[in-house]
Amino acid sequence: MGTEFKKLPWKWLACWIILPNLVIMTMWPIGGPAMTMELLLTGFVALNLKFVKPTWLRYVGIVGIYVYILAVYTAKSFNMPLYHLSGVHEYLLELNVSQSPEYLIAGVVVAVSFVGALLIGPRLQWPNTPRAQLSILAVLLTIALTDFFVTASVRGSYKEAAPQGTPIDSAMLQNAVTPNTVGSKNLVVVMVESWGVPNNAFDQAIDAEIWDLDRWNSRYEVTSGSSAYYGSTTNAELREWCGSWSDHVEFDYDGLADDCLPKQFAEEGFRTVALHSFNGEFFHRWQWYPRIGFDEQYFDADIIQNGAGFCDGLFGGACDRDVPKQITKILKTSASERNLVYWLTVNAHLPVSRDHRLGTSECGLGDEQWRSDFPMLCRSYAVHQQVADALHAQIMADDFPEADVLIVGDHMPPFFSRSIRSRFDSESVPWIYLRSRQKAALDVDASAASATNLVNASALEETGRDI
Repeated sequence: MGTEFKKLPWKWLACWIILPNLVIMTMWPIGGPAMTMELLLTGFVALNLKFVKPTWLRYVGIVGIYVYILAVYTAKSFNMPLYHLSGVHEYLLELNVSQSPEYLIAGVVVAVSFVGALLIGPRLQWPNTPRAQLSILAVLLTIALTDFFVTASVRGSYKEAAPQGTPIDSAMLQNAVTPNTVGSKNLVVVMVESWGVPNNAFDQAIDAEIWDLDRWNSRYEVTSGSSAYYGSTTNAELREWCGSWSDHVEFDYDGLADDCLPKQFAEEGFRTVALHSFNGEFFHRWQWYPRIGFDEQYFDADIIQNGAGFCDGLFGGACDRDVPKQITKILKTSASERNLVYWLTVNAHLPVSRDHRLGTSECGLGDEQWRSDFPMLCRSYAVHQQVADALHAQIMADDFPEADVLIVGDHMPPFFSRSIRSRFDSESVPWIYLRSRQKAALDVDASAASATNLVNASALEETGRDI
């Protein structure tokens, strides 16, 4: 048996099958999306490269396999559609890997395996014996089947796109938010990066403390719930604003943009403003935000110039905790208008780094054991707490302009770790809708004043008659 094992074409297997998929296999004990079909596909491509005579084409083949595996793995990990590989390229270019040991380790593994495969693989002779060829197929199938079973428990949590015919669901639709139904003068919508629905009691208690519904009660009528999600953040944006499961690449702007809420609000006389704590080039938001109806856009450079700090991280940008002050300023400077203000956060994008500027160097949530077991999860909740606290400080202030406020998650937090990913509902994201009581109070005051005036007028009339 040992002799037969040694006779396997290990060099060929290593360079063409094992090394290109080493990152996937390294992640098996931790987590990651299912890559079974991709493993089989690239394996059969490698097998068929035996028919390619020019050595340089084999070099191209190895490069192509690596690029494909890396792109698809990244796309699946962050719920981006597999057909949108250009978006993956853009995503990879924006990554600040120095802020994530996980990405650095993965990068080293990819680089070392790629160099090894590239230096040796194209020059290897294809094993011609039937036994060697069968052994290659057996190893390939073994790796693919291992991936299938290892990833089974979280396979349903990777949701790149909605199945055909899935009814649209969103916080906007559940609350029937339109220009005609918003009771307050202004509407503020906050989409919170990686805010999911925890499915266990311990995490639910932490999330409930962060987004404590009772602390908004004195000024707002509070309702909360959850809605379905598919895809990544741009899918979430179009889900809420345009009632579509599409992403920013596939959406039909020419045919459907008139149905998007920002356009409808603008047509009803609202000033429409979008803020995003990251740069507008990412996924071309600076181009398609205006197409769905946002007349003004402010991205990280604008927000920082207006007083926000810079928070480093995997996607470094404006500090989310500083943005609510700017929302208040926007509403106050256009007090004579009705305003729709949208803010998309960024600091909670995973993995959340340990950084003092981000406020995550120490995390005091939960208990000591939980913090030790799930430090990344703790940091993620800590960033959400910053957003919740900063929002609370502004929208509960006496001088905050009258506004309804909708807070909604984009997608479940895409943790790699299977042990953390399984702690979230893979179907839903939460929302909180705060309807201002201020307008109702003003209406009551106005009615009381009107009644008083009528009484006074009546009294004067009666007095005049007496005279």
